[in-house]
Amino acid sequence: MANHHRFRLFRVWRLLLPAVFAASATSSALASGRDGNVAFRPTEMVETAAPAPQPMVVVRMRGTGQCGNRCPEWIKAQGIITPNTPGHFRDVLRQPGADKLPVVLESQGGDLDSALEIGRMIRAAGLTTIVGRSEVEGCGPREACSKEQPLKLFMGYVSSPAECSGTCLFVLAGGARRAGFWITGASLPALDSFKTRTRGAKAGNLIASYLADMGVSTGLIVRLRQAGVALDGSDMLHFGLSTGRERVEDFTGSSICLGDSPAANCLMPPLAPAKVSVAAPPRQRAAPRPPNPGKMIIWGAID
Repeated sequence: MANHHRFRLFRVWRLLLPAVFAASATSSALASGRDGNVAFRPTEMVETAAPAPQPMVVVRMRGTGQCGNRCPEWIKAQGIITPNTPGHFRDVLRQPGADKLPVVLESQGGDLDSALEIGRMIRAAGLTTIVGRSEVEGCGPREACSKEQPLKLFMGYVSSPAECSGTCLFVLAGGARRAGFWITGASLPALDSFKTRTRGAKAGNLIASYLADMGVSTGLIVRLRQAGVALDGSDMLHFGLSTGRERVEDFTGSSICLGDSPAANCLMPPLAPAKVSVAAPPRQRAAPRPPNPGKMIIWGAID
């Protein structure tokens, strides 16, 4: 009987040994952390920081679908709006054929004055604005290989849904046609929360005047003077931030370029700048040398 009890005690002690060693190792690790060395930290406590928002990229894109010689093109506007963004828009709008391209937006907003300036540029050009995410295939605008593209034309497609919040909605409102029904994550803070860099002006009054000029319902302005709003597709239609229920493929899909009446933004592939070869000037013939005067020696006898 005594042997049986000794056997049971041996089994219990054998089971407790790993736990004792583990507790000792953990205490040592924590103690070493207090001494300035690397402290033990469970893996579930490690948090990965989200990437910081990037300034808005404004580039020209071309579809990669089966569209033959004519493919849809659009302007990708993706990222945070900064004071430098209007200049990027001007550079793209100066390119040949840019007056036919829709603007595809995905942004959490940004600088108010820049957003209003961009929206007025878009309205003056009569462009269409769309909420969507431009996916680049191959070299991206922020990659080093993009410097090798002299035409700055990127290949890809547009996906949805996408986000357009804050001042991004003001850029969307600038479109002559606006496709924002299938938006996700659309929200606007109260007017008093916006800041303007325009001296002597109130941000709320600037926004109200701008939205009225763009044909947005005054009901939205009244609500924004009281509090912020979250918008779904029905709200976008109701307030005039979307002029219809079109999808992104209705403006950027390859099918819009097929048939006898392709869309206006279905363009022929751009021609790469031709290399100009400068011919070498013709070689001039050397002028004939003048006769070399020399002495004439006459051999003969002298009488």
